[in-house]
Amino acid sequence: MYDYIIIHGSYGSPFENWFPWLYKKLSEAQKNVLVPQMPCGENIQDYDNWKKVLDAYKHLINEDTVFIGHSLSPAFIADYIIENKIFVKKVVFAAPFYGLINIPDFDKVNSPFFIRNDLNLLGKFAHERICFISKTDPYVPNSLSFEFAEEIKAKTILVENAGHFNENAGYKEFPALLDFLK
Repeated sequence: MYDYIIIHGSYGSPFENWFPWLYKKLSEAQKNVLVPQMPCGENIQDYDNWKKVLDAYKHLINEDTVFIGHSLSPAFIADYIIENKIFVKKVVFAAPFYGLINIPDFDKVNSPFFIRNDLNLLGKFAHERICFISKTDPYVPNSLSFEFAEEIKAKTILVENAGHFNENAGYKEFPALLDFLK
């Protein structure tokens, strides 16, 4: 069984930002961690293709699993958990959103992910929900992050000068997020 599943965002990779650092920290604590490469780019980045990847591991997800998502992946994770009625321990999201962000290249590949109108059901399946939101995110408008957090009834942590919680903003490590996993 997986203790933690970390999923990147649009055009992303498991080998960028704080994901390798978090993988190492959790693995050193003897935790089973999955950080899959999701299909990215035009015509392959959509909910169904990401679902196929996670379906391969579905039998290894249980009520003790914690999902960790960045950027677009919180939308996917929420949809996946609700659709499959999977009970999990916790979801921890950084720079979450559910809707178009008014950046054409991203909106084009992100739009197939916004398929639900019942995100409030996530609380039925994820015991704890936490959203890290940056005041200075250059991609995701704060209003979208706060709306998403409110819809899923998540605890919100507003972080000053965190950008998009990515390497460009200095996030090769994310100790505050790790603290919420303990």
